[in-house]
Amino acid sequence: MELARRPGHAQTRQQLLVRVWERTFPGDSRLVDACVQRVRSKIGAEFIETVRGFGYRFVTP
Repeated sequence: MELARRPGHAQTRQQLLVRVWERTFPGDSRLVDACVQRVRSKIGAEFIETVRGFGYRFVTP
C-alpha cells in the first residue's frame, strides 16, 4: 500500500491516484476514499488517519 511506504507523511488524494494508478486520473478523486475505506476494514481503521481537507496518512503504532 502506498501510504505504508511513507508512514507519517500525509498524501493528497491526487498524489495517491498518480502513485497507485501511475497516471493522472481524470475521474473523481473520491475513488481514493472508497479504496481507503476498504483497506481500513481489512487492516483496522486506526492505521490510516484522515487529514481533513488534504488526504490520508499511515500511522504506525
